[in-house]
Amino acid sequence: MKTLYKVLIVFSLPLSIILSLFIGPYPIPPLKVLGILFNAITMHPDLSTPAARIVIYYRLPRILAAALVGVALSISGASLQSMMRNPLVSPYVLGITSGAALGAAVALAFLPLFIPVELVAMITAIAAYLIVVAIAWGWGRGSIISIVLSGVVVNALFSAGLSLAEFFAPSPNKVAAIVFWLMGDVGQAGQWPDIVRMSAIIIPCSIVLIMARWRLNILSLGDDEARSLGANPTYERLFFASISALITAAAVSYAGIIGWVGLLIPHIVRLLLGSDTREVITYSLFLGGTYLVLADDLSRALTSQVIPIGILTTIMGAPVLIILLRRAGRVWR
Repeated sequence: MKTLYKVLIVFSLPLSIILSLFIGPYPIPPLKVLGILFNAITMHPDLSTPAARIVIYYRLPRILAAALVGVALSISGASLQSMMRNPLVSPYVLGITSGAALGAAVALAFLPLFIPVELVAMITAIAAYLIVVAIAWGWGRGSIISIVLSGVVVNALFSAGLSLAEFFAPSPNKVAAIVFWLMGDVGQAGQWPDIVRMSAIIIPCSIVLIMARWRLNILSLGDDEARSLGANPTYERLFFASISALITAAAVSYAGIIGWVGLLIPHIVRLLLGSDTREVITYSLFLGGTYLVLADDLSRALTSQVIPIGILTTIMGAPVLIILLRRAGRVWR
């Protein structure tokens, strides 16, 4: 049964990407969509028709952005949960979300238009994580509890800064822009240059986590057991947390705050495949990408307006996690 689950999870991502190309307010026959996609793959795209421009310039980059963000949040969440031995840890515990939110709010409200919001959000997200590391290292020498508590403190401080930015925003339109960014929307990253920039960070960092996933398996045993196997838990935890933080910062700075993915997806994979970190990280990557692609399909298809995907992931994720928590003995052991 596990083999079947693995095959379904792996093939779900490319299949969901292809099927999502058929969904949209502008009706395009499936065979025509496949023809447009084939021409683009063979480097002979015909962009003279509205259908081709919609598929190549709107649907495909948006779908790939959803897949990339889903991959980033899920693999980061799986790594952090295993590393910190805590099923309630998510990528946002490191202060990255509040840091990116403050940077985006400042950029949208006060900075000139030629300064990219994504760049400012990325800088402040990484800055927030570095503050978490500095506090955790100086106070608790990089222990798990010190990292988590430092993340809580930094999240609170940066959230207060976000509230100040909204309060002092010079116009209601700028406040509305901040609120929309906070809702989370992969359409904000649905341009080809954004895809390239996100991929340049997310793909290499994900490869590092996959290649080193056996080290995370060692860290999940506990510090004493890890030391007995020749690992240095403090330094390795800092390394993997930094990689996870970088992945999350890249996703959040472009797509806004999209919750529950990094928390929920690893739980589902553990329920299906067990708690071996090597499998959890690998298959969380595929399932997370599929989950966010399908969530984006719902956001585009439910109403005439595109619903921010962060709202849908919360609505979808909360009841599923409640069901999983009832079976916690199988989800985390």
